[in-house]
Amino acid sequence: MSIPAGSVPEFDELYVISDLHLGGMPGFQIFNAGKEAERLILHLRTTSPEKRVALVINGDLVDFLAEAPARHFDPLGAVAKLNRIAGDSSFKPVWRALQQFAATKNRCLVINLGNHDVELALPWVRARLLEILSDGKEAACARIVLTFDGAGFRCRVGKAEILCVHGNEVDTWNVTDHEKIRRIGRDIVQGRAVESWIPNAGTQLVIDVMNALKSKYPFIDLLKPEVEAVVPALLALAPDQRDKVGAVGATARRLAWDQLRRATGLLGAGDEPAGPEAPAVRREGPFVEIDRERYAAELLRAAEERMRRGVDPMALVTSDQREGYLGAWGAAGKLFRGESRPEVLREALEDLAKDRSFDLDAEDAVFRELDELVGDVDFLVAGHTHLERALRRRKRSGWYFNSGTWVRLIRLDRDVLEDKERFGEVFRTFESGKMADLDAFPNLVQRRLTVVAFRMSGAGTQGALHHLDLAAADLLSSPVAEFTRS
Repeated sequence: MSIPAGSVPEFDELYVISDLHLGGMPGFQIFNAGKEAERLILHLRTTSPEKRVALVINGDLVDFLAEAPARHFDPLGAVAKLNRIAGDSSFKPVWRALQQFAATKNRCLVINLGNHDVELALPWVRARLLEILSDGKEAACARIVLTFDGAGFRCRVGKAEILCVHGNEVDTWNVTDHEKIRRIGRDIVQGRAVESWIPNAGTQLVIDVMNALKSKYPFIDLLKPEVEAVVPALLALAPDQRDKVGAVGATARRLAWDQLRRATGLLGAGDEPAGPEAPAVRREGPFVEIDRERYAAELLRAAEERMRRGVDPMALVTSDQREGYLGAWGAAGKLFRGESRPEVLREALEDLAKDRSFDLDAEDAVFRELDELVGDVDFLVAGHTHLERALRRRKRSGWYFNSGTWVRLIRLDRDVLEDKERFGEVFRTFESGKMADLDAFPNLVQRRLTVVAFRMSGAGTQGALHHLDLAAADLLSSPVAEFTRS
């Protein structure tokens, strides 16, 4: 089944950025590229005025999880938080540029939902966002597309079909229950009793554990990869907070529950059933026939029985995930035996010397899951991981990009991890808890202001990954990677 011909929007050029994470109080903001973002957006607004140009912000435009008071999900406080973010001097250049972009003929501004800004999908928050982006102008409002239902944004540039999704749709830690958000919005609007919101594991980790520590160590948001780097760092820097950090283990139970709900279709993500075959599931060739009610009941009974018997929640996590989570904890365990914190942390992180998280062509979990799940499109674009990617798809034809992030990133290279003295300097910088100290440390903080661009050429539709280059004529670097759909 496909979208009817002529129903997919068409553009001459399409530009994708993601994960701006506008939010947080001064001194704790991980986004610090306001002027650069303004330059790019205004350039895209004025260049080639006769062409139809779209800008997609592919999720996590704002970060409600970084705003005080911290809430897992804040339906009633989200508008006030959005107003504060829109008025913050660090972010004003971005909002101003987006308003001017949307006010311009032949321009289309697309906002995808992420996992740090899910409240935007609520009717009254969505209305306020639209008012801010359009500056209250009806013509500008008509040029703004908000895709907040989990479907993503599909369009064409030339002959190429392009699908933009945030990527948390396949991340069990951060999957969003869009259907429940819809029901909560409906119930509040209609004055009904409102069902409780159960946050995903990633949100629990941020609100219940990380936010309290970020007040002293704001760099925690910047460490990549998250599991292998963040947990040992937290334990080393804040051993007095071991009970709070230990709450990470409790999120495994939430993770298992989300996996179960995705498998049964009880979560809005609605994947194919995963896990053991049950009598309620019948496969015939490539098709799956499932009695969802029966299948859900059977899996829920099995999960509840395991939990009742006191099965370790980590046993409910798949083996490849479990290895990553427990590996970090095992290495960090030495901290509680009185060993040197900098040295134990260095040992806990030494495997990062072989880590490929920052490699452009590394096949990470989000790529593999989306490659498996999403049907044939010429270009598939995600964000969410903060790590840029450019790959040929394996399961389907076409190519995959990840639009990275516009926030800072911390990368611990081999030369730091293998040098005790230099790592000690990094540790002391971490311990200071000041963003300014991190920014001043040589080669520690990276800013990869990534832009994925789709433009027509004589050979067809070219998809290319660029970095912002303020010295270049079109503000984009030479392609870091490019593919062409002829």
